[in-house]
Amino acid sequence: MSIELDFPEFPYEEPPGWITCQHKPWNGVLVRVDHIPFKTGDKVTFDITVCSDTTRQTSTAKNQGVVSITADTTCASYTIPWDGVLDAVTDGSITAFYTLTPVDGSEPSTSEAATVRYSRQQPGGAVCGPGN
Repeated sequence: MSIELDFPEFPYEEPPGWITCQHKPWNGVLVRVDHIPFKTGDKVTFDITVCSDTTRQTSTAKNQGVVSITADTTCASYTIPWDGVLDAVTDGSITAFYTLTPVDGSEPSTSEAATVRYSRQQPGGAVCGPGN
């Protein structure tokens, strides 16, 4: 029996709806799921798409992270990596969804996608990165 899944969230959006240089994306961007009854042994697969536009039409980088649940919990998180993913886009969007594969062998469930704007553009045109 599959369960209804909540949207993933980007808990450090700043300002709301945005991941910017203030977030220091070169340290990774956290995506999290709360309020889901995860069981020890469940697997949560986060699918990430970084687009170079805000309409999610121009996919620039994709990433998938698998999180193994090690204890019963209601929260799972994954840090989107910088190298080859977040560094691939200067201005655009990040979309994330996840699939829960229950340890009991029941049918996997997939969430709806959540999107956040992503920009490394600074006032004056400079682009932020790990060296600045």
